[in-house]
Amino acid sequence: MGWNSWVTGFQNTKRCRYDIEQGILVQSQLVIQHDPLLELVLTMHSEVIMPVTQEQIGAAFSPKVVAVIGARKADDYSWLRNMRGFRGKLYSVQIDPNDIPGIEEMGVSNYKSLAEIPDQVDYAVIAVPRRVVPFVLKDVIAAGVKTVHMFTSGFSETAEEEGRELEATVKKMAEDAGILIIGPNCMGVFNADNGMRFIRTQDIDVSGPVAVIAQSGGHASSLTSAGQQAGVGIHTTISFGNGIILDSPDLLEYFANDPKTKLICAYIEGPKDGKRFFEKLKYAASKKPVVVWKGGQTEAGQRMATSHTGSLAGSMEVWNSMVKQAGAIRADSLEEALDVMKALAYLDPFTDDGIGIIGGSGGQSVAMSDSFARHGMRVPRLTEPTLEAMGSFFQLIGASYFNPVDVGGINRTSMETILDLLGFDPEIGSVGVLISPMILGGGTGKRTRNTLTKAQRSSLEQYKNSKDRVGKPFFGMFWAPVPYKDGKSLELIDEAFQAMGLPIFLNPERAAGAISKVIEYYRLHADLVAK
Repeated sequence: MGWNSWVTGFQNTKRCRYDIEQGILVQSQLVIQHDPLLELVLTMHSEVIMPVTQEQIGAAFSPKVVAVIGARKADDYSWLRNMRGFRGKLYSVQIDPNDIPGIEEMGVSNYKSLAEIPDQVDYAVIAVPRRVVPFVLKDVIAAGVKTVHMFTSGFSETAEEEGRELEATVKKMAEDAGILIIGPNCMGVFNADNGMRFIRTQDIDVSGPVAVIAQSGGHASSLTSAGQQAGVGIHTTISFGNGIILDSPDLLEYFANDPKTKLICAYIEGPKDGKRFFEKLKYAASKKPVVVWKGGQTEAGQRMATSHTGSLAGSMEVWNSMVKQAGAIRADSLEEALDVMKALAYLDPFTDDGIGIIGGSGGQSVAMSDSFARHGMRVPRLTEPTLEAMGSFFQLIGASYFNPVDVGGINRTSMETILDLLGFDPEIGSVGVLISPMILGGGTGKRTRNTLTKAQRSSLEQYKNSKDRVGKPFFGMFWAPVPYKDGKSLELIDEAFQAMGLPIFLNPERAAGAISKVIEYYRLHADLVAK
């Protein structure tokens, strides 16, 4: 017997109709009057949503007993395997005799119903066909489960009548029972602190101060994995999909109040309640940095967002104004979100936009100056005392020290002195160091080593030593026009920078974009800089 047998009698089940035209989705407007430069009217879709308490969300992130309902051989029991690192009790609920042997071979206890499980389940993963979901949910409610992660898709995002009606039924059941639903159509929770995962490659042995919120499961996974690879410590990620009960404003408020969270990164396709989203975004951004990447920025992207999570995206002009007035940080791509997240995680708060640059040739110095200037930052001439000090020893054969500093080959023995002079200059707020992957391969295009030599590591440590003496932010920038050819070298240098507590970006343009957004944020939130 499979899950589809549960659908018997479904046509006679009372349903709660989900009908946009009947007013479940209504228009709301918010006039923002506090900004004298802009009076903005936010026109976004609003929906009546069950109140979610902060205690409910906290419980969802810290269950003691998890049950996976519907693990199947067809997908290699993915949800059970994802949860194998969970530091609580894990059970399976599966009624199909063809799937049960594989579950038992994994050493996971399987039951035919939640009621048979000897422990009180407080978190259930539902991965069954969509028509079965209301019946499974009825059992979940009867068993006293407080949180449901609904992986199953095929609801309102399909724009089909059946999908809309099923979603409305599920929502009404959850509201009546007072349970929390994550989803549907989502990947759920990653929590490094208790071993919850939705992708097996997620590192549950390393935590940190960052929380990730995403409507998209794919982006939730990418932001988490890429962030961890970049040395950004992520303690919790949540993919919430259609967000019929738990939605982005709830999560923004929760992580804003969470003392462990120092930085929030969010991917949003379309908030259901524009006014509430703005209020919670503004609240969160007043307490800690919030990076927001908006999906569906074009007509084509908006069309896809609707079919992906059922989101109804609004005007990008309105969105950008809203994010700016909320005091959050806008990102327009995965790479930009990652870069800003990395800069915020590694660098102490600062507001000085004077950039000191070192390490490039003449042409590279021009290009880097253009990159930072395009992003609204200064690449100032150094002050006369600094120039005089540089001039007392600096060899100008194939080199220059006016900023950017082109050290050339002959001055490298004085690198730490040059770094200190550059960093201590009063015109400089932060220092960017250009790094070429050729240091590991002699310019041959082939990397002959899989580890850094002692001399190479010592050379890189000069930047950390100078940063500690100067007390200003230091960051690295790769110069690797064809990065996949230099993959191992980039990885080794990146790992060395992570070990030193310094961020390094794939190229100067990406560094400039991230640093400029960090400076803009801290200028808006001077109270956070003071802390």
